[in-house]
Amino acid sequence: MANHEAFSLTPFPVDILFARYDVIQEWNLDASELVMPYWRLYRPENSFGYIRIKEQEIQLQAGKIYLIAPDTAFTSCTRGGRIEKFYIHFTAGGPYADCSDFMVELPGSAALHAVIDQLSGMLADRQAGDSLKHLAGALVNLALEQLPREYLITHNNIESQMLAVWRLIKRDPTQNYTNRKLASMAHMSLGVFIKKFYSSFGITPQRFILDKKLDLAALYLLQSSESIDGIAERCGFCNRYYFTRIFTKYRKISPAAFRKHSRS
Repeated sequence: MANHEAFSLTPFPVDILFARYDVIQEWNLDASELVMPYWRLYRPENSFGYIRIKEQEIQLQAGKIYLIAPDTAFTSCTRGGRIEKFYIHFTAGGPYADCSDFMVELPGSAALHAVIDQLSGMLADRQAGDSLKHLAGALVNLALEQLPREYLITHNNIESQMLAVWRLIKRDPTQNYTNRKLASMAHMSLGVFIKKFYSSFGITPQRFILDKKLDLAALYLLQSSESIDGIAERCGFCNRYYFTRIFTKYRKISPAAFRKHSRS
């Protein structure tokens, strides 16, 4: 399942990017610098896979369900044999839109395992269509409902104006948002706005906008066959060459290499 589709299933929307069942001889993935702006869900069928995250190595256990949040740096490998696993890549809205940089093992309810079993069978039979897409969306909803609440980001200490601007940028970073325009939206002076934005989120407004534009470009590179020129224009970069230079600078890989790596 390579094409993504958005869902409006309650209680929050999800966007399925990939759903696959694979047997991999060597699972040598290095996302220590090449972080991805989407969620990953894994259920390995054996215990030959390992993930190293934040200087801790974790052996993936057969039949367990793991979630890796967006923008999580990690590496993976196999030892003792080839890894067999179901996995799904997705983005999620609602309270899960702001999660990042962690990996967690889910409790794994009987219902969750039953949906994965059904999806694995459909993928093995090369079934596609709406039934597969909606079942994948239901799986993601079930999985995220089991995410421990402590992993959800709360914004109780952030002013509502700052949070509104932050969410506006996340919703569409391709708009021509100058600091002065954003400050006006927040009903603040320019200097106060920049200072409060940084103190609230630990990043400057323009760097945050750039990061979200690069995240959006990464999703287009992953999901679509659109040309790099087209993606550069769609994501608000003046041309392919500037986009390539900026993407390579901050993601440590060129757009073309990123697309090839992500699909391998």
